[in-house]
Amino acid sequence: MRLMLRFRLCARIRVCALVALLSLAIPAAASAHRPATKAQRAALLAAVVHQGKLSSTQAACQKFLISTVNSSYATLSWPAKLSKACLRVAANGVIIEHHRGSHWLFLAEGSSFRCPVKALPAKVARDLGVCR
Repeated sequence: MRLMLRFRLCARIRVCALVALLSLAIPAAASAHRPATKAQRAALLAAVVHQGKLSSTQAACQKFLISTVNSSYATLSWPAKLSKACLRVAANGVIIEHHRGSHWLFLAEGSSFRCPVKALPAKVARDLGVCR
């Protein structure tokens, strides 16, 4: 009986060790972006409306993400679930903005991108989910 218990314990330890080793071999998720702060969201909203990329109604519906690789890059996109008001003005695609000085500047827009995206660092593009 003791021999069987020892065998089961050893088998469990081996399985746990194998799982731990495999988890180290699997790369972590590449995406580490974060939601924009309230101030960043307001500045981005004002920038895209001023640039004529979105109406104020459309801009209010956007999901704002900031890169954690370089926080001077952001994307605006349509969330998966939209309110009735947002459904009326919805489109698709992503807007990429770059913060320089005190302004957000337009970099690119589209629903799919040819990577690498001009003027967008590859690590930032992967972080924001624009490229793989």
